Amino acid sequence: MEWVSLIGSGVCVALFFSLAIFIHEFGHFIAARRLGLRVDAFSIGFGPALWKRTVGGVVYKVGCVPFGGYVALPQLDPSGMEKVQGSERDGEGDSCSELEDIAPWKRIVVALAGPVGNFVLAIFLAYFLFLAPGVKTGVLDTRIGSVAENSEAWKAGVRPGDRILSVNNRKVGTWSDLQVECQLAGDSGKAVFGIQRGDTVREVELPFRTSEIVELKMLEGVFPATHCEVSALMPDMPAIQAGLLPNDVVVEINGEPVREAQQFAEAIQHNRAQPVTLTVKRGRELQQIVLTPRFDEASGRYLVGIVWKDATERVRAWMMYRNPWRQLKWDSLSVVRVLQALLAPESKGERKAVARNVGGPVAIVIGLFHTVRGDILDAIGFLRMICVNLAILNLLPFPVLDGGHILFALYEVTTRRKPHPKVVSALVNAFAFLLIGLMVLLFYRDIARQVKISRAVRAAVREARQEAETASETNASVVPR
Repeated sequence: MEWVSLIGSGVCVALFFSLAIFIHEFGHFIAARRLGLRVDAFSIGFGPALWKRTVGGVVYKVGCVPFGGYVALPQLDPSGMEKVQGSERDGEGDSCSELEDIAPWKRIVVALAGPVGNFVLAIFLAYFLFLAPGVKTGVLDTRIGSVAENSEAWKAGVRPGDRILSVNNRKVGTWSDLQVECQLAGDSGKAVFGIQRGDTVREVELPFRTSEIVELKMLEGVFPATHCEVSALMPDMPAIQAGLLPNDVVVEINGEPVREAQQFAEAIQHNRAQPVTLTVKRGRELQQIVLTPRFDEASGRYLVGIVWKDATERVRAWMMYRNPWRQLKWDSLSVVRVLQALLAPESKGERKAVARNVGGPVAIVIGLFHTVRGDILDAIGFLRMICVNLAILNLLPFPVLDGGHILFALYEVTTRRKPHPKVVSALVNAFAFLLIGLMVLLFYRDIARQVKISRAVRAAVREARQEAETASETNASVVPR
């Protein structure tokens, strides 16, 4: 039942998102309790409480809006944050002005505890995926597998087997790095790519193809080398008889490099019934396997009996690396790279590209929903990336963020005096309004983008149906009566 599946996916999304928020706020909470700070409230979600209970002077609640949360800590920033989040103990006990002052280092520890909690959860999820059976991983490096012959890249001399080293002088090591840099390449519609062939490196200016629906930039006419990795072997066929095994990667055929399955098939047809020598990577070892293709009467082709893994079967957007630490490093560096493009003064074109493509809460929820519907392990990888984003973004030195609390505390340590409460309050309130405005804008853009995508999909479906009906009518008209 489709509606049951949809409801279940929606519940999973709410639980996943709430888990990331809960771990972040729990980090603040446990650190504050350990260091003796007053805690007024611990809330998951905003808005009217679905559940609420007071224990030990702390108000625990779950808000009706699950995407967010807070811990009310009046001693962390009595002149600002408490007003933004709202105290659950107004009129009860001590006022903020009467609270005991705390050392700056305690405020720093409490502020850091939230992002640290997110990093800990991200590490746990990365290791879970590392140990989970059936997780599909695989890094696509920047080797080119094929080039469209009528493309600008082909005209510029780019050929299969070349390797892309940089985009606008920024180094790239994987196809994912390449996609990130293409998205940040500005509005010129072109970028300068560093192309390596053998020992020779040259620069080539190539255009992008931009999707009208989701505004994604893709390198026109250039496709990655996906490797020839064995998924399964047909019984009683030359490949299995010669000793080939699932997960083997064929890297050469008769001494020639193999970059994709189509190239392998063409080589087999060209060789016909003559023995071929395959260089196979099995684990970390290279082996030579000799087999003789067999002519298949039904298909009229020479076959060896190999079923190849599809690229999407091996490479998942949220779990490229089997090594957890390498994956977490890539997660963190990709977030930092986007922030660098957004905040660096010299990257005006990059800043516009980030501003145009950045997604808000709606985009995150929709993305998580689709991954949950597709593959729960893929969704866990998405959650890991959300945790890394939350940790890094909250460390930015802006008021109302954890990094703002750290900045105020460092100011006190450096100058040996507290920042003026009115200045702190003004900064917090100003950034709170800016943050609210940004969230409203992101909500609007996310919804507008989804409406645009839905309309495009419906138009494509209608066009496909019309073409099918036209073809059906044409076929019916030529049938003898």
